[in-house]
Amino acid sequence: MDSSQPAIKPYTPDESGFWRVTLALMLASLLVFSTLYVFQPLLPIFVNEFQVSATESSFLMSAAVIAMVVGLFILGFAADRYGRMRLMQISLGVTVLLLVAMPFTSSFEWLVVLRLLQGFFLAGIPAAAMGYLGEEVDPNHLGLAMTLYISSNALGGMGGRVAGGYLTDVFDWEKTLFVLSAFGVAAALLFLLLLPSERFFTKGDQPLREDFQGMLVHLKDRYMLVLFLMGFLLQIVFTAIWTYIPFHLQSDPYQWPLKWISFTYFAYVLGVLAPPLAGRLSNHFGLTKVMFSGLFILIAGAGFTALQPVSWIMVGLGVLCSGFFIAHSMAAALVSKSADHHRSGASSFYLISYYVGVAVGSTAVGTLWETWGWPGVISTALVFILIFISLPVFKRNSGGGEV
Repeated sequence: MDSSQPAIKPYTPDESGFWRVTLALMLASLLVFSTLYVFQPLLPIFVNEFQVSATESSFLMSAAVIAMVVGLFILGFAADRYGRMRLMQISLGVTVLLLVAMPFTSSFEWLVVLRLLQGFFLAGIPAAAMGYLGEEVDPNHLGLAMTLYISSNALGGMGGRVAGGYLTDVFDWEKTLFVLSAFGVAAALLFLLLLPSERFFTKGDQPLREDFQGMLVHLKDRYMLVLFLMGFLLQIVFTAIWTYIPFHLQSDPYQWPLKWISFTYFAYVLGVLAPPLAGRLSNHFGLTKVMFSGLFILIAGAGFTALQPVSWIMVGLGVLCSGFFIAHSMAAALVSKSADHHRSGASSFYLISYYVGVAVGSTAVGTLWETWGWPGVISTALVFILIFISLPVFKRNSGGGEV
């Protein structure tokens, strides 16, 4: 290499490359999470249209989430071995094609099959994005980039639910998916134009078995396991509260109609706004301290929902969203920053634990609701904090200090 040429350095916020990377991944994230969650408010529509039970209609969500967990493992491994950029491009392309195909399905069973396939490819962006950021963005500014990316996760989840329900009420579910497909085409094209090529990725030439074993090393790292547990427990609390808050608000003394309950999703706005601020704070105070601040904010939000006045419940949901996305974005950044190899694999393990938490929070916590009502649901937050503060979070196996 010509020594007179400047060395290539990771992107910082004073470079256009940093913002091209951030905007491209934010657009991809908006598409992925709006696609994942757009079906959630539409389930009663499919019950009537396809004459299936409520439980059967939920397969449209569970099939995508289960396939996404599988995809996170397989595609995370592939991203570390073969490259992240091409994998993300393919994932977005297949996601959009399946969105276009869904309105033409004639049976509920085929719709579930398409959602199963889509869930697998939806994993391509979250499986590779954090590894890409960990390599291409300066470590001192990774918190900012990661929180902007995580904010788009929240915005996509909120937008998919709110816009999906509204458009389907005005038109029908087929037109809703066509609108989302149009957004998907635009987002995918902008992603192709904006995202810079990988500069620091090195394709592995070791045998497949050795490469696989290298990825699994993350499961032997006590510090990484604690961060994976963080994602799992965070999502249990968050999913449990958002799954059972409609039941809580429909019961005495509130008796809210469903259309009012749907407005509670706008609490996600705070989940969009809080992480970028946390990212800037992390540059001064460190990722770990800000992560724990988010954790305690989440616990406070859960506590507010235990109060009877509905105004306090609404405040609690907003505080809960802020704390959840702060803690989640900081934990994700710590995983990417702490992994010195197989970054996409490490991020995939974190996200696998995160989405397993979705399943536990939505289904297993139902027993707590049926037995103890709302106090049983929010008790998951207290259990979470007791488990987590008992773990050696700040210590690495090597005896190193705080990250």
